[in-house]
Amino acid sequence: MADNKKIKTALVSVFHKENLDRIILKLNGLNVKILSTGGTKSFIESLGVPVASVESLTGYPSILGGRVKTLHPKVFGGILSRRDNQGDISQLAEYEIPEIDLVIVDLYPFEKTVASGAEEQEIIEKIDIGGISLIRAAAKNFKDVVIVPSQAEYIPLLEKLEENSGVFSLEDRRWFAQRAFSVSSHYDAAIFNYFNGGTDDSTERISLNNGEVLRYGENPHQKATFFKFKNSPQEISLANARVIQGKALSYNNMLDADAAWKSASDAYHAVSHIPGKVAVSVIKHLNPCGLAVTGNILESLELAWEGDPISAFGSIICFTDTVTKEVATWFGSKFVEIIIAPEFTAEALEVFSSKKNLRLLEIPVKSEITGEKLYRSISGGMLVQDEDEGMDLQLEPVTKRVFEPSKINLAKFGIAACKHLKSNAIAIVTENENGSFWLTGAGMGQPNRLDSLRQLTMPRFSMKKGLEIGNSVLISDAFFPFRDSIEAANEYGVKYIVEPGGSIRDNEVIEACNEFGIAMAFTGRRHFKH
Repeated sequence: MADNKKIKTALVSVFHKENLDRIILKLNGLNVKILSTGGTKSFIESLGVPVASVESLTGYPSILGGRVKTLHPKVFGGILSRRDNQGDISQLAEYEIPEIDLVIVDLYPFEKTVASGAEEQEIIEKIDIGGISLIRAAAKNFKDVVIVPSQAEYIPLLEKLEENSGVFSLEDRRWFAQRAFSVSSHYDAAIFNYFNGGTDDSTERISLNNGEVLRYGENPHQKATFFKFKNSPQEISLANARVIQGKALSYNNMLDADAAWKSASDAYHAVSHIPGKVAVSVIKHLNPCGLAVTGNILESLELAWEGDPISAFGSIICFTDTVTKEVATWFGSKFVEIIIAPEFTAEALEVFSSKKNLRLLEIPVKSEITGEKLYRSISGGMLVQDEDEGMDLQLEPVTKRVFEPSKINLAKFGIAACKHLKSNAIAIVTENENGSFWLTGAGMGQPNRLDSLRQLTMPRFSMKKGLEIGNSVLISDAFFPFRDSIEAANEYGVKYIVEPGGSIRDNEVIEACNEFGIAMAFTGRRHFKH
């Protein structure tokens, strides 16, 4: 076919040499002339394969400490010349420029160098100039040239060489060109992000490769792919969790697992100044249906589960401490989708091994502050914001009844719980006599705050335990706009309320609290969650 092109001359300049030997030997067997530079040339010579130096073609040595090796018209002319353009052909003859049909490049490892914590000068030297230029030139002229832009394409190239004896179709060349621009665009995005360092919020570069195609998305008729941020500074992340048992995670599993990990971690950090505490979160459809922090992992699990045992069916559970055999045995015949923990003992894994579909994920507790960004798409665009992190809040008492200092730790735990409920969100949290904190009431996802308060999901269970709601604290993720919510809280018997404040009717709300003998404190910080 006219679109088929046979490789006659190859330029090879790579960083990674693994599997390159097989390619070089195959090219030599096909009588392909090879041009190369520096360390790559030495590697090819070590294989006993004839290779010409780029310097012998250009007439110039490698200069500036290796910064300039291939940047020359005799190199780029041979790559960019159009084989069906008589003017190009004439100029190649005039200036004695050979056609180059195959370019194999593997760029300096810029991202790995940044991730290693290297000094800036070392990082700057890993910004590839000649390699990226060769990639773009060869990809632009894909109608005549095959471009291999990274080590990931070594094997596809070798397969094509063996399959067709060095002949490449236009479709083949176009595929390699597509890979080339994927590599070059990702490389440039990584360099931009290094220089930007989060200082320019008006510009964002996100490059995602090697996605894992999921069975489906939120619903079976929706396609979905999972991408991991390559060399992310957040090495401790849900994306990097170690899956040690169970079938592949689904789209919904990943969302719920992330919510479980973040809510358990935040609950732990809220009271981490108290030694020996363990948090357990039970998540269903992104909302905590159970959350507890105690001095004992099994007690935390039991309290979190008791928060709403009906919703806990088929849930995702996260621990902030090692899961033991005793904890694993507790689950018995209970059905949960995923269990997350920093570690599982060998005995616990043995107990869980009978539940083949149960996913077990190992991941350390999330740092209190990560600096991570949140990305969310809208039709035709994308929103980017900082993660809602940090619990260093000061409570400002605003009512006649004093908000007792003994309730401060409970309030902090409640704020952590409430921030993970979908807005409009209400959380009721309780502290047991032994210093255990747990979520005993939750209202979430209602279009108005009053309905969230009136439709609390958990008290129908927790009140059976003989809890006195008057000793609990009610948390709201945003201010109460009217006194009607205070009236509803009073019907429950609530005596302590924490909310951000900031309403134009704050005085009206405070007066209602004073009327009912409720102690209220403002945080000055809202925690909306859509």
